[in-house]
Amino acid sequence: MSLLQTDVSNPLGAKVATESSGNASTVNQIDDTGGTIYQIEVSNLDGNAAVFLKLWQGTNSTPTVGSDAPDHVIRCLAASTVSISYSGGLVYGTAVRAAVVEAAGGTEGTTDPTATVKYSIRYTT
Repeated sequence: MSLLQTDVSNPLGAKVATESSGNASTVNQIDDTGGTIYQIEVSNLDGNAAVFLKLWQGTNSTPTVGSDAPDHVIRCLAASTVSISYSGGLVYGTAVRAAVVEAAGGTEGTTDPTATVKYSIRYTT
């Protein structure tokens, strides 16, 4: 697993955070300042079960997956990819963190995906 952050010139956001193997046991810090998310893509092509990308915003401390309720949850069905664009942007005040689990709900889900899940988040700061 490795989180890659890249500055780009793109109308969907000036930065891209890409995770090549997301899981519940690793909460990635996407950004540590305020900003706006314009697009999120989750790829669960090898998965046999739905996965959920959980986003926490407004915290500089690492949330506990399964205990701290996320601010946003994006579901991606098995063997599929989902892409969501926010035309006005999803504004966050301080920091954004992300993790992927195989259970939905607010604080539910500490199970790591059984297959590789990739996600990318396009944003500006």
